[in-house]
Amino acid sequence: MVTRKFVEKPPMIIVQGQCLDFEKERPKIMDFIGTLELGARQEGDVECSSVGKKYLGWDFFYIYFNAEFLSALLDVYPDINKQEANVIESRFVIWLEKQFKKKKLNYYLKLSDVPTEQVQGYRLDPENYRTDDWMEKMR
Repeated sequence: MVTRKFVEKPPMIIVQGQCLDFEKERPKIMDFIGTLELGARQEGDVECSSVGKKYLGWDFFYIYFNAEFLSALLDVYPDINKQEANVIESRFVIWLEKQFKKKKLNYYLKLSDVPTEQVQGYRLDPENYRTDDWMEKMR
């Protein structure tokens, strides 16, 4: 029998990026994220790794952000909420790409995956959808 061990990490926000030379650019990306961690005064548990694909000279990579780190950044940088997007994670990616461009780091970023809660069926609160009066009427 095979014993399985599941990952014990919290859900991560995954940002996909592309640059010309990932091996050269990765230290710059992590240095910039380090300044964000200093500003938020919180360890971000941020990971940056290559996808391993090269296409027409572009290297593709992923940056994994902890959702708690994003909420800490929102407290320090309120202009994240001023970006034009529907969800906060997309606003963060737009803001992050602009911050990289201010540092003369030219990366193209997009939101790849957002953690969501897996729900099956209806989520009803038994305290709110049935009352004793309603139950008496049904008898």
